[in-house]
Amino acid sequence: VFPLRARDGGVLVRAGHTEAAVDISRLAGLNPSGVICEIMNEDGSMARLPDLIGFAQLHGLKIGTISDLISYRRRHDNLVRVKGEELIQSEFGGEWQMRIFNDETQGAEHIALIKGDISSDAPVLVRMHSLDPMLDMIGTGPEGRAFEFSQSMKIIAKEGRGVLVLLRDLHMKISASDDGSPQTLRQYGVGAQILSSLGLSQLTLLTNSPEPKIVGLEAYGLEILGTQKISGSN
Repeated sequence: VFPLRARDGGVLVRAGHTEAAVDISRLAGLNPSGVICEIMNEDGSMARLPDLIGFAQLHGLKIGTISDLISYRRRHDNLVRVKGEELIQSEFGGEWQMRIFNDETQGAEHIALIKGDISSDAPVLVRMHSLDPMLDMIGTGPEGRAFEFSQSMKIIAKEGRGVLVLLRDLHMKISASDDGSPQTLRQYGVGAQILSSLGLSQLTLLTNSPEPKIVGLEAYGLEILGTQKISGSN
């Protein structure tokens, strides 16, 4: 038995099964805890959604997805609030509209930089960036990693429209060996709420990482149509 700890804020912070189990129990008025088990196929492989649907029908069980739970909670909960807004000038792309969002789960402040008119239906260039001093300032990561955020600003400025979200973690641990670059948006539900609050729907993600696997993103009304390299491509 492996004990797991759910993130504060539940599936709105991390779209994981641990958070979903705790959220469901809490919403049912029960002790906010749960037991998770993996359902296996006859050949020993992990059952996926099509397998689970058949299993549920056979045993009279109901199925809910993490996306369903996020959609429900979004109708009742909001973990980010706009704290301030101002125009700033940057050497990376000139004038930007900056909005500061307060994360009511951990008290951190996150920054959204907005360039141009993002209200149209056309896909918007978006960079989701998790602040890591070791990687962003000291340069302990792969070559070029320290410049990903500023380079993203330049790319968006050249495009004329786009959004950069800088996510901060109050409980960040400093470790030169820790690769803090987010491979997925799975743990960035707060970032997804920020994008949703900006009125975005279709995104082109600026990233040098492999195309991310997204869990529950559609529950925020967001869709990633593709990715674009920050460096090494047009």
